[in-house]
Amino acid sequence: MKILIFGNPHLKEDNLAVKVCENLKQQMPELEFGELSNTFQLLNENLENLIIVDVVQDLNKTQMINPEQLSNQNIQTAHDFDAGFFIKLTKQKPVIIGIPQQGNVEEITGEVKAFILNLTK
Repeated sequence: MKILIFGNPHLKEDNLAVKVCENLKQQMPELEFGELSNTFQLLNENLENLIIVDVVQDLNKTQMINPEQLSNQNIQTAHDFDAGFFIKLTKQKPVIIGIPQQGNVEEITGEVKAFILNLTK
């Protein structure tokens, strides 16, 4: 199982997943971690064996996100090719753990770790 980290460590509103996964790397060294450098990278991943950790706007608590819930948007420019587009394009269903944009890093790390442990049983 591979954990793919979404987020930008330089943007306050998008860096919590990076911080959480840095903690998880120390607590769960047996797992493979990778960072998403661009959404086109998803085309080269086996999404069925992938856990994605990402910040979700307006989310109040850590939760599983059903890939079917990802937004349907019209593609008008190259900027519109988001992760949801590529996940739907591949027709694979990764596990997506959504976390709030803000919160206690240690607490959210524990919540994400609990989801991962439950998935790997």
